[in-house]
Amino acid sequence: MHKILIIGNPNVGKSTLFNSLTKSSEHTGNFHGVTVEEKHKIIKYKNEEYDFYDLPGMYSLNSFSFEEEVARNFALKFDAERIMLVDANSLRKNLYLCLQFLELNIDFKILVNNYDYFKKYSNTLDIKKLNDKLKVDCQFVNAKKIKIKDLILKNDEKSSHFHNFQKNSLINGTYLSKYIEIIKNKYNLDEKTIIFALNGIFDNLRKEQIDFIQSFYPELILDRYNYIDNILKDVLSVQKDFVYGLGKADKIILKPIITTLGFLFCFFASIYLIFFLIGPKISDGLNYIINFILIKPFINFLYSITSNVWLIEFFSNGVFSSILTVISFLPQIILLFLFLTILEDSGLISRMAYVFDDFLSIFGLNGKAIYIMLLGLGCNTVSSLATRNMSEKNLRIKTILLNPYISCIARLPIYVIIASAFFGSRAYFIVTGLYLLGLLIALILGFILNKTILKSDNNTLLLEFPPLRPIDIKHVLLVGRDNAIDTVKRIFFIVLGVGIVVWILSHTAFNLNYTSIITDSVLFYFADKISFLFAPIGLNSAGIVCGLIVGVMAKELLVSTFSISNNVSTIAGLIASLGVTTNVIHFNTATAISFLVFTLLYCPCVSNLAVIKKEIGAFWMWFAILSQFSIAYLMSFVIYNTLIHNIFYSLIVLFVIILILTAIIYIIKKIRTKKVICMFCNKNCKDKK
Repeated sequence: MHKILIIGNPNVGKSTLFNSLTKSSEHTGNFHGVTVEEKHKIIKYKNEEYDFYDLPGMYSLNSFSFEEEVARNFALKFDAERIMLVDANSLRKNLYLCLQFLELNIDFKILVNNYDYFKKYSNTLDIKKLNDKLKVDCQFVNAKKIKIKDLILKNDEKSSHFHNFQKNSLINGTYLSKYIEIIKNKYNLDEKTIIFALNGIFDNLRKEQIDFIQSFYPELILDRYNYIDNILKDVLSVQKDFVYGLGKADKIILKPIITTLGFLFCFFASIYLIFFLIGPKISDGLNYIINFILIKPFINFLYSITSNVWLIEFFSNGVFSSILTVISFLPQIILLFLFLTILEDSGLISRMAYVFDDFLSIFGLNGKAIYIMLLGLGCNTVSSLATRNMSEKNLRIKTILLNPYISCIARLPIYVIIASAFFGSRAYFIVTGLYLLGLLIALILGFILNKTILKSDNNTLLLEFPPLRPIDIKHVLLVGRDNAIDTVKRIFFIVLGVGIVVWILSHTAFNLNYTSIITDSVLFYFADKISFLFAPIGLNSAGIVCGLIVGVMAKELLVSTFSISNNVSTIAGLIASLGVTTNVIHFNTATAISFLVFTLLYCPCVSNLAVIKKEIGAFWMWFAILSQFSIAYLMSFVIYNTLIHNIFYSLIVLFVIILILTAIIYIIKKIRTKKVICMFCNKNCKDKK
């Protein structure tokens, strides 16, 4: 089997090349950090097997972010043939990584992508001269259309191997010689160790040796680029006014006011179309089909073979109610991911990040947070993982902590149902208001953290800026399908499993007998015991507390929990049941708003908490839990009591709580500074930052 690594800078088309060669539909995009771990797929060609690996992008071997470290370690240590993919439009920048591989005497093949776009502006590249200068096999490719046969040795019909490249070293007579000589004279290290250290790989070196070698980095970087410039001046011809990625439309798009208004319009229009116009109609059709072809025939079959009420109710209101919860919002999941994919593939994400960077820097963030927030619309867990491309520690911690305030798709079903039940035609404005509230609180909290315990030394935005591109409808549909399938896989068995557990607990009495009265159940008993804690925010119903507890496992479970508690099996039935005071779960206008705000802001789901703990440590996981619960309780308290009492009462309580929270943050800052604990790894270390 032939193992082939696809290596290169972010946004040169590595995932596109991988998809073309392997007939896959892995997620690609015009934003740095789409691939955060290696992906591979085996294909057959002429009775040979080829295992292609798509690695995260990296700018150099001196890795700064998690994804660059993943790619570097894999590219250097994995025994495989290597493809170095470069973009003709960014050749100077892309060749820096190629140069480092040449310094380490590592073989690879260079594929030059996007040459069609490059020469469209009267630019030229002599690929043969580039081949001769670097002594590496180079060829033009179109990453979207390439086939595996284009990579096979053409002058040897019997061979299915890549070119056997001659070992190429840049040591003798080049810029590296002077550094090797100086370091040898001081520490008597062998040549290989020195070259690896000059590329950021320090094996068995002492700290003073590493510091000495790193002191040459600024000068070495200039020498490398001078070497590249000397090569390119003979092989490259570029028009003076050529700026890759910048088109005529950008004169309008890059104006902050136009971009902001355009983004807000697209965002709110997409919410309306997805969750209030198109999505519900498709959901109703799916529900009807599933009921007609699966649920009704199965329930009728049960009635024909048994009169056991527990068994019939278990399947009809336990199992099938949970299944319908997922199916009901499957169209919305697909449509939302289609919307996000269109933004990425078109190149608009990068422009939004650029435009919003200055504004977000006020709150201790940078333009990359826009991408994280948009990913958060789909799943907060996924967007937390996407922060791995942020090299500044405190910036990454802040982004992960603020990420859960962006409503993921799991919370939308309960928003829509409660808003529709109590606000009718105004439901759309309630839902969009919740999104804006979550964003506003995230920005305010980001500002506070940036001024206190999570100051960022450097919020500089390093951004790939691709040209605006036409939408590939086929690709958008494939990505939308795959993301929807992944989401359903992730939540289906959780929703089904917890839904069944909730049904059993809500229909089992303390004597372990079946009960149709939920107030006699085990679940209701325990929820009732702690419901007094939620009385100040109007949510002291045991049924509502049951939902909140289950929602910590996964927000998707709120709808099925409410359906089971009120003994309804359809979305329309659930909406109608929420206003009936005799039902286990019921609201009025004030409690409905309080519940929506609390659901928006309280504890992240278990999967996101696990990611937070893994990525930035247990301390920040508990910080996320306590801070979100406190903010949720505070906001719900103020809103609920303003609606039923008066604004002055709420403001007094708000002022007192803010003082308490300020004192807590101050104490945390003092304690952590005193103990000198690293906020990023949550361990004792010498670095106070």
